[in-house]
This record gives sequence, structure tokens and C-alpha cells, in this order.
Amino acid sequence: MSHIFKTWVTPTLHEAGFKKRGSVYVRDLGSLQHLFQHESDDLNTAEKYSFTTNCGVYVPGVFPEFANPHLEEPKAPQPPDGILNVRPGMLTPAGDTWWELTSSDGPEKDDEVGQELRRLVEVAALPFFDRFRDERAVAEFLSQPRRKEDRHVMPFEETFELCYAAILWKRLGCKDRCRECIERERSKTKKRYSPLPEKFLARFSCDDD
Repeated sequence: MSHIFKTWVTPTLHEAGFKKRGSVYVRDLGSLQHLFQHESDDLNTAEKYSFTTNCGVYVPGVFPEFANPHLEEPKAPQPPDGILNVRPGMLTPAGDTWWELTSSDGPEKDDEVGQELRRLVEVAALPFFDRFRDERAVAEFLSQPRRKEDRHVMPFEETFELCYAAILWKRLGCKDRCRECIERERSKTKKRYSPLPEKFLARFSCDDD
């Protein structure tokens, strides 16, 4: 798998501005990071290896402010740490794609898998990342009703979307947009997904410094 990524995926991502950090490809845009990585099957063996890929948009400071201001951020975030996270195959009509490599595969299988991976990066991963070049783009996405084609992008729960968006709008100096998100969340009557939003809403204000 490492050979396949090095041959077919790394050049494409490097050309788009990504750098390799361990097993994660990172494009650092200052206010946020784009993260791309393979995701392995838990049942892999020495004879058979299955994997898919994952994209994350990581915005420093957002999750700690939501969950726990004293929470230490990861020093080397991975795609699941992003406030937006999706397997790029889920952005295509084909859906989530898993590749399987076996110890008996020859070079032709490497080329087949490599070409499929490169195409997925070009048609799904990079266009997804390019939609989120700054914090404002992320805040806009989280504030608006989810389009059908984005239904697999995490977070799935609107409560988390609105809380994250409120944090970003406040950071961007847009207090009216911040209050709009908070008011939409407070107006809900159904039970929230977890106790985290309740605690967040109790301590967060769009107006303080």
C-alpha cells in the first residue's frame, strides 16, 4: 500500500500543496488544515490488507471551545479530528470504496488500485477540500441546511453544526450570525444528542471577548 500511495497519490497531493506528515497528507492554510489519510480495516492480516480513505478539515480551537476549554488539542491531527470529516468515496455516486490487497497480488493490481485512488483524489477529495479554504467557508457550510450530496459529511447532527458555526462566526467578528446559530439551537424542543451542547450553551456568549 505504501508503494501504491507513493507512486500514484503522493505526486497528485504534493502538486496541490499537501505535505506528508507520518501517514497523513496535510495542506496547512493557516487558519485551518486539510487532512487526507488511508483508513485501515481492523481485521487486516499479513496476507490480506483492506483500506479506504478519509478527508478532514481541521480548524484549531473549535472543538476544545465547544467540548472543554481546557482540552489539549492533538499535536498532529488526523482526519477524524476535523470538524468536517468524510470518506471521499461518499461524495461520489459509487459510494464508499474499500480496496483489498493480498500477498499474491502482482504489479498490475498495484497499478489498478493506484489509478483508482488517484482518480478519487482528483474528482472527490481535492474538490471537497477546495470548498473550504478558510474559516468563513466552513462557517457558512455549517450554518446552512445540508444539501443531499453532502449528507455523508460529518458532523451529522445539526446541534454540533450550529455550535461549531457559532464559535467560528464569533471568531470572525460576525456576532449577528453567531447569535442566529445560537438562537436556532436554543429554540429546539427535542432532546439533544449529548450533554455537551447543554454545557456549551450555558457558558458561551456571542458578545463577550
